[in-house]
Amino acid sequence: MLKWIEIELQVIRANTRVVKRSLKPGVRLMAVVKAGGYGHGGFETAKAALSSGAGGLGVLTLEEGIALRAKGVNADIAALAPAPAGYAEDFIRHRVIPTVDSLDFIKALDTHTPASGRTPYYIDLDSGLKRWGVAPKDFPAFIKAAFKFKKARPTALSTHIAYAPQKNMIEAEEKLSSFKALGDLAKSFYPDLRLHAANSAILCDFPHWQLDMVRIGNLLYGLYPSNIYLKKTKGPPIKGLRRPWKFYARVISIKSVRKGESLGYASEYVASRAMKIATIPAGFSDGLTLEPAEKAIKLSAGQAYWGLINGRTAPFVGKAAIAHTLLDITGIPGVRIGAPVILPIRRTAASARIPRIYK
Repeated sequence: MLKWIEIELQVIRANTRVVKRSLKPGVRLMAVVKAGGYGHGGFETAKAALSSGAGGLGVLTLEEGIALRAKGVNADIAALAPAPAGYAEDFIRHRVIPTVDSLDFIKALDTHTPASGRTPYYIDLDSGLKRWGVAPKDFPAFIKAAFKFKKARPTALSTHIAYAPQKNMIEAEEKLSSFKALGDLAKSFYPDLRLHAANSAILCDFPHWQLDMVRIGNLLYGLYPSNIYLKKTKGPPIKGLRRPWKFYARVISIKSVRKGESLGYASEYVASRAMKIATIPAGFSDGLTLEPAEKAIKLSAGQAYWGLINGRTAPFVGKAAIAHTLLDITGIPGVRIGAPVILPIRRTAASARIPRIYK
């Protein structure tokens, strides 16, 4: 096998327990397994998290929820993005909890719910992202109108604060307070309603806003939302998390390059010294070098792109091509053809064609 991904499910289980221990008594943990468990495998991640304290699962779409149901997952599954009202019956059939921001969808849920049944749903409140959600000014009228439907009943009120770690903390605090006030209004209609606004970043920076439930993705996969934590002497706010993911590719060629010799497409790179170059069969079609423009989530350290060989860093030489990349292995002893290289590929960008090996 020339390239593969190793995923340690025991690490995801351990991370789930660490996050669970950081919560106040009675706070429910939703494990977010959207986008195939952030590339780790939606079903495998769901099983690991549920077995270690998660009380339910979060996905993005109905289709992701159906895929988990088809594999036998019986826990609560919530789709965190809204859908058109025409999908209401499918949500009911597959027992996936929809997130709604329109009365039309609630009416459709109520219509398709059997006379003696109850269909749960979440209401989402727009706190500034403007992607979906009920506007705060419209929410009092919205919750009163929703209360008229008796078979479709909300079980949670959510919001996603437009917060970037350490950048707009005062604004985020104000929006969280406003959300809580509207949540208290909603609880006057539905006393058992769960309020949840805390994703990984909010849980780390605003642990006092855990409310009734948190929805956690990045932390379960060992990804801290901000590099700042890793630079502080006190360390991250939730300690003990590890990375369950490693992307490997084997060296398939080794060549020597003279000083001043050019290499790569259009001779894009000129060697400033004598070098030894290794080729690996992985490139941008595998997700290599695809990352956020702003590195809010820590992927690697030091040079922007590098592989790890025999415990030593090997910087990329030139740009990654579609299916291969050159690495500078000058000064790294013992590198041979077939040697495994660990690569910093973003998990959700990694190609589904790459075999996943679960340990």
